[in-house]
Amino acid sequence: MTTYRKIYYILIWTTAVLLYGCQLKNKKQNQNQLSTGKLIQTSTVTTQANNSVETPAVMYRSTDLGVTWSSFAQGIPANATLSGIKQDNSKLYVTTDHHGIFVYTDGQINWQQLGPDTLKNLDINCIEIEKNKLVIGTLHQGVLVSNDGGRHWMQAKINIKHSPIRAFIKAKGQLYAGTDSGIFESNDMGNTWSHHFGKMQILGFTILNDKVYAATQHGVLVSNDDVSNWKSIYSGDALHDISNDGEYIYAMTIGQQLLKTKNDGESWENAQNGITYPTNYYTNELKHIGSNIFSAQWIGIYHSINNGNSWKKLNGLPDSTAFSTLEITNYGIITGISIR
Repeated sequence: MTTYRKIYYILIWTTAVLLYGCQLKNKKQNQNQLSTGKLIQTSTVTTQANNSVETPAVMYRSTDLGVTWSSFAQGIPANATLSGIKQDNSKLYVTTDHHGIFVYTDGQINWQQLGPDTLKNLDINCIEIEKNKLVIGTLHQGVLVSNDGGRHWMQAKINIKHSPIRAFIKAKGQLYAGTDSGIFESNDMGNTWSHHFGKMQILGFTILNDKVYAATQHGVLVSNDDVSNWKSIYSGDALHDISNDGEYIYAMTIGQQLLKTKNDGESWENAQNGITYPTNYYTNELKHIGSNIFSAQWIGIYHSINNGNSWKKLNGLPDSTAFSTLEITNYGIITGISIR
């Protein structure tokens, strides 16, 4: 064998050894990534190992009852805190704190900013929609109304000054607002308002069996069938919000636990089993699809299939993250995080 041919075979053998070594190194790196649950693309939801998300988005969606989650926030600023999610026919609306309102229509890729830039100056707490009319409640600027789908806005006439608007609910042909000065009502879908009941802080509403329930700084109120009178059915603890699962009313107390009743407060049951959070915290939101109940917590999203008797934390979402909003829509379960 000539000297040149020997050199040729030595070069081929050396190259093969180097390539095999690189393949072993890459294989080992890939195995390590799988064992730790880390993927190369951090914008997607991890499905291996701890099933958590590497880079949190501001909003997530699940179309399989919370088994898997994906980012649903394209077009919404990364530093936005969502304050409300509302569906009207094929459109979804998201309100934020100081980032305005965003709208999503089927077939779109990105959420679109709605209305003038002045909406970005508002701390929006709630939204109600009827056809092309939008009504928003704010922290410091009262109630604003749009009659053209959100392009233009005007101040509503409401006889309270500088009182936060906490929540809306439509019942018996009226629109009701929960404020820091009691319950107000409007018979023209938000244009004008009058005082309806109480002077206490009202933080949320829910409707079950034609009765309206209100969360207050002192407990829970329930209305009669025509929403003309209210009575207290729970007192002693301030509430953050109130909801129902079609059978039970759930009181989200502040600093205490999640409570439920199905007899208008004659008795209350603990509905906290499986949910843990620090002292003086509370459940943010609670929604249901049939017998599946979901709750937004300061440390994740929880799921119950037995009327809140027990809860299990769902995987596929950022760990130790506060979820402030939750809504059941035709597009799936949607939840937003709080970055405050």
